[in-house]
Amino acid sequence: MLSPPRLFPDDIDVAVVSHNGRSTLPRVLDDLARTGAPPDRIVVYDVASTDATTTWLAEAWPGVRRVRLETNAGPNPARNRAIAEAQRPRLLLVDSDAYLQPDVPYRLREALEDHADAGAAVPVVVHADRPGTIQYAGGRLHFICEAINPWADRPLAARGVAPNAIGTAPGVCFLLDVASARAVGGFDPAYFMGKEDGEFCYRLRVAGFRLIEAPRAIAHHGSRPRSAWLFSFQIRNRWHFILKNYDTRTLLLLAPALVLHEGVQFAMLAARGQVRAWWTAVREIGPMCRTLRADRRRVAASRRTADGEILDAAPLLVRADLVGGRLGTLAKSAYDRWLDAYWRLVGRWLR
Repeated sequence: MLSPPRLFPDDIDVAVVSHNGRSTLPRVLDDLARTGAPPDRIVVYDVASTDATTTWLAEAWPGVRRVRLETNAGPNPARNRAIAEAQRPRLLLVDSDAYLQPDVPYRLREALEDHADAGAAVPVVVHADRPGTIQYAGGRLHFICEAINPWADRPLAARGVAPNAIGTAPGVCFLLDVASARAVGGFDPAYFMGKEDGEFCYRLRVAGFRLIEAPRAIAHHGSRPRSAWLFSFQIRNRWHFILKNYDTRTLLLLAPALVLHEGVQFAMLAARGQVRAWWTAVREIGPMCRTLRADRRRVAASRRTADGEILDAAPLLVRADLVGGRLGTLAKSAYDRWLDAYWRLVGRWLR
C-alpha cells in the first residue's frame, strides 16, 4: 500500500527529459502531480520534438516550465542542462515514459538520507503493462561492459524491501545528489543512445559515490524492444566506455577477453545480417576518441574506487533473435561460463 500524500520534499527539483513524448507526458505529469510536486518545480526538457509537445504543454500545464533543445543529440545534453540549472540540492530526473508511484520521491530521498556517501538513488523499474514483473533491478556491470540485470522478468514480490547498493541503473528515473552529479561531469553528451546511463553510473561509482536502489520506490516503464538501428550506437559507445574509463591495469588484464568478445560480437552480427552496424561503429569511434586522453585524465583524477569493486561477471543479456536456436543457446551458455572463469582468474588483481 502506498504512503498517504505528504508535502513534496523542499530540496528536490524535477526534470522530465522528452523527445516526441506527447502520448506519454500526460500520464507522466499526472503521476508527478500525485507525488505532490508543485508545477513550478517541474521542468520539461523537450529534445527537438516534432509532435506538438511544446504547444500541448503550454495549454495543458501552463505552470510547468518548458525548455526546448533544437537538436536531437539524445537525452544526455538535456540531462546535463537539468543538472546545471537545478536550484535545489537534489534533482528528480525522469524519462518521458517513466510513471512514478506517488511515494517515489519520498522513498528515494529517504535512501539518500540514509546513505551519506550516495550520489544517486533509483527505484525498482517494472513493466508498465505488467506491474507485478520487474524490468530492471539489482543492476551490475559485466567486465565486458554489458549490463547485468539479475531480476529481469522476475516477480516484484520476490525482490524484498531492503535498499541495496547496486552497480548500475537505467536512466528511467534517478534522484541525483546534484553536487555529486556535477562533480563527475554529468552525463557524457557524446553518447546519443546506448550505455549513456551506465557510463554515468560507472563514473559516479569510480568517484566513490554509491548508487542506492530503494525497492519501496516503484517506477512503471513503458518501454519497447530496441530497434536494430541502435546497434551501432551501442557498439561504439561500449568501446568508448572501456577506453575512457577502465584503468590501464584493467585494460591489460582484460585484453584477451575483450579481444575474444569482439570476435564473438562480430560473428553474431554477421549471422544476423547486421555487419553494417559494426562497420558504422568503427567509422564513428574515431571522432569520439579525439578527447580520450583528457577524458581519461579526468576519470583518473576522480578515482576513489578500483575497477575490481565495480565490475563483475554473470550471464550476458542478449536478444533471443541474436542468440538463435538451441545451438546458439548452448554456445552462449559455454561462453558465459568461460567469461565467468576468466573473471575469477583476473578479477582479484583489480581490487
